[in-house]
Amino acid sequence: MSGFGEKKKENKGSSKKLQKLSEKELKAKSINNHIKGNLIEAEKGYIAFLRNGYSDADIISNYALICEEKGENEKAIRLYEQCAKSFPNHIYSKLNLSFLYYKLNQLEIAKKIIEEAIQLKPSLPNGHCIRGLILKGLDKYDESKLSLEKAIELDKNYFDAYINLGLLNKDSNKYNEAEEYYLKALEINNKSAIAHLNLGACYKEKQDLDKAILHTKMAIEIDNKLENCYLNLATIYNQIGDYKKSLSLTKKELLLHKHSELSYQLISELIKKGEVLNTSEKDNRELLKNLLNRKDISHRELFGNINSLISKEILEELSILESKLYENNKFNILIKDKELVKALSLLIFCSPLWEKVLGNIRKNILLNYSDKDKISNNIFNFIIGLGSQCFLNEYVYYISTEEKDKLKELKKIINNNNNKNQDYKLAIISCYQSLSSINDEIISLNTYIPNKKELNNLLNLQFKELNAEKKISKGIKKIGNIKDSTSKEVKKQYELNPYPRWRYNSYAKENKLNFLSVINSEISPNTIKPKSVQLTNKKINILIAGCGTGIQIIEASRYSNCEITAIDLSNSSISYAKRKVDEYGLKNINFIEMDLLELTSLNKRFDLIECSGVLHHMNEPSKGLSNLFEVLEPEGFLKLGFYSKYAREEILKARKLIKEKDIKPNIDGIRNFRNDLLNGEIKEVNKITNWSDFYSTSMCRDLCFHTHENCYTLIEIKNMLKVSNLEFLGFTLSKEIRDKYQIDNKDKDSLKNLELWDKFEKLNPNSFREMYQFWSRKSTK
Repeated sequence: MSGFGEKKKENKGSSKKLQKLSEKELKAKSINNHIKGNLIEAEKGYIAFLRNGYSDADIISNYALICEEKGENEKAIRLYEQCAKSFPNHIYSKLNLSFLYYKLNQLEIAKKIIEEAIQLKPSLPNGHCIRGLILKGLDKYDESKLSLEKAIELDKNYFDAYINLGLLNKDSNKYNEAEEYYLKALEINNKSAIAHLNLGACYKEKQDLDKAILHTKMAIEIDNKLENCYLNLATIYNQIGDYKKSLSLTKKELLLHKHSELSYQLISELIKKGEVLNTSEKDNRELLKNLLNRKDISHRELFGNINSLISKEILEELSILESKLYENNKFNILIKDKELVKALSLLIFCSPLWEKVLGNIRKNILLNYSDKDKISNNIFNFIIGLGSQCFLNEYVYYISTEEKDKLKELKKIINNNNNKNQDYKLAIISCYQSLSSINDEIISLNTYIPNKKELNNLLNLQFKELNAEKKISKGIKKIGNIKDSTSKEVKKQYELNPYPRWRYNSYAKENKLNFLSVINSEISPNTIKPKSVQLTNKKINILIAGCGTGIQIIEASRYSNCEITAIDLSNSSISYAKRKVDEYGLKNINFIEMDLLELTSLNKRFDLIECSGVLHHMNEPSKGLSNLFEVLEPEGFLKLGFYSKYAREEILKARKLIKEKDIKPNIDGIRNFRNDLLNGEIKEVNKITNWSDFYSTSMCRDLCFHTHENCYTLIEIKNMLKVSNLEFLGFTLSKEIRDKYQIDNKDKDSLKNLELWDKFEKLNPNSFREMYQFWSRKSTK
């Protein structure tokens, strides 16, 4: 408060001196301070000028500009509007106000104001340039181009117009034209960091990586504080496989711009490739602190980093500890680790040792519970984290008879003893079953107010979110009826076990890309030439066929100017997906519960379809593919995903064994099968524990107990594509696999040769461990 008072006093004294100046002197002094960059003094002068009762368009507009630079946007808007009202012919207040609305993404308002400004002064290049930016934001590319070209017609050396025309062409995949505009901009100002940075990005898209690196480095030399300069260079090094340099540059970007969402997403991608595991513990913890608090990245890839926080020695002792848990020093090390506890509520811990540790701790806490216990914050927070972990893995851990009996006792006394430790007892129960399942059975959670605020997060996860999905499920549009017997069985499985359960995923709110740029980045170094695609201003219609719980939808939200139709057999899965989509604020998604076999009843065609992990669960996959082909636009793009026979050999063995032993695909059957496998009683397929899908109920069911699944070889896929008149464009796979393949297949065209890939996969059966994921295109032949 004292600092605030001092500031007021200083402003008051200074304004008294300023108020003694004449109107002309005060205006000149204030504008001179603004020109010199003395913004504090300039603002004082503008305030004094207005307090004296003077009125001047330049003063009001300049004062608004300072407010805008300070982030006081509402105040800036009021001042610009005041200026426009008092001085309706003041062109610059309209230009600034329009540009501010553009930056705030209020594009229709921005468009109206800039067109008023252009009417006042049609010969001003700025107006046409700003209008071009606004129209680009509205996806009116042709009109945008005309406005930007008009700006250049009025001023041949108008630098910003060339840059914006470059961006416009780059976004339309016209990289040669974009390059020409950037080079013209550099002719006007060869010391422009912005021009070099954009030219570097253009060369990256053209796969001319040497030039991309050169111009991005030049941008950094000119202005090493320019936003995205280090990040752009990091993405290039990531593409060429120099992950260490990519990580180092991304960290530099974050030092300058700590809220850069794209930087964190790149780090998440590098973590997936294992690079960040090589950092020191201090750096690892610092990264984890930042990453675990974000909602715009996937946390699934962080398990390796989390695993490295706790020594194997500690874990092995805790996995067999039978008594005096709270007094155990190693247990106290575990529960005090903030990053570890946070991670429990965000990602599934996928290792046999961690499952033994967490299962044993859970058992100890339950069996030794007493109302006399004094519960520390560290223990309580850990149990809340463990309850979240068990909910995420859908209670896949084995539960002994002793635990079941103790759990019944705990539920009976939850309302006894004047509610003593009630929050803690709920947290323990949440480690064995969802809180939603006990609502109104032993306690009413609708009006329950926890004493410990951290329990609210658990209630939200296990109770409120499930209630939200139930409400959403009633409003999901449904088309047709499921007639196919296999489809009915698959639907039944995913209604019971929506797959997969997840918390957060990589999501770029601002960085939207046209679909061709996305496809080219995924099939690189293969490319689709821009001239072979008719890009128009109309919205791109996208179909996610088999959207599951919504991860694919969040990833597809990176496409610019699109409408997405998401279909799935399972109402439970769609309801989960809709809840997550609403969390991210996506508005361009249309959800429909339907069978892929009913696609033609949509009476709609799609420019792009993604269908991964769906067709191989159909009775007649070729029929499903035919349905996709039917609703795909001529020369439309189709992303497909199939399971590999070679990669899933161990899974196929497990399925055979499960069938022989007649193990049922219910929760008890899955738990018992997993427990026998982890305890070494089933040795024939013990490698399955290396699959991350082994560590949750829905994923393990999908992995080993699926009601219907086909696996393929690449020769079979080649024949399927040929029959379906689809052109294979390229796999989406890691650079490491691609480089390994190209050791013996150096010709770039060999990347599209499925027979050569089949030979390679036979020698390297884990190359497509997750799935064959690839892009194809509807052929016109």
